[in-house]
Amino acid sequence: ANLRPTADYLRSLGVDVGRVVRSHAITLDLSLEANLKPTVSFLQREGVEELGRVLSSQPSLLSLSTQSSLAPKCDFLRSLGMAPLGPLLTQYPAVLTLSLEANLRPTALALAEAGVLSPPDPTLRPRHLAASLERRIKPRLALCAALGVTPTLGAVTTASDVHFCKQVGLSP
Repeated sequence: ANLRPTADYLRSLGVDVGRVVRSHAITLDLSLEANLKPTVSFLQREGVEELGRVLSSQPSLLSLSTQSSLAPKCDFLRSLGMAPLGPLLTQYPAVLTLSLEANLRPTALALAEAGVLSPPDPTLRPRHLAASLERRIKPRLALCAALGVTPTLGAVTTASDVHFCKQVGLSP
């Protein structure tokens, strides 16, 4: 296959093609017209900026379907109160690589059931939903329940262990 048009297109967006090849080589096999251009257009319509940086750091975004993957995830994030979405996705594009059904929905549900998240929540950020449900969020929520403490969203999801312990009244 002639990879030059794909590489040229990615370079025109400011993408580090060498980095993309090293981390997600399949990107160069994707159809320029059927995959890459529609995905880039979708991200631009969502308001994602710095596409070169975003796609260099998360090249797998280019292999995701706009209709069956990216659009439903963006709709879900907006339903939780994340708006405008473009700047948030520019800041943390990795959230779009997570599974809607296996990661994003279960995490939002657990946070809502614990009373930590009440959508629409303008303070919610993609990084909050990217935290590990099993290794970080559930253990922290269980500890807070045992202590009778209602933590903040950030404490449960993104705070360091030291900061989390301080917030719930434990010495680290």
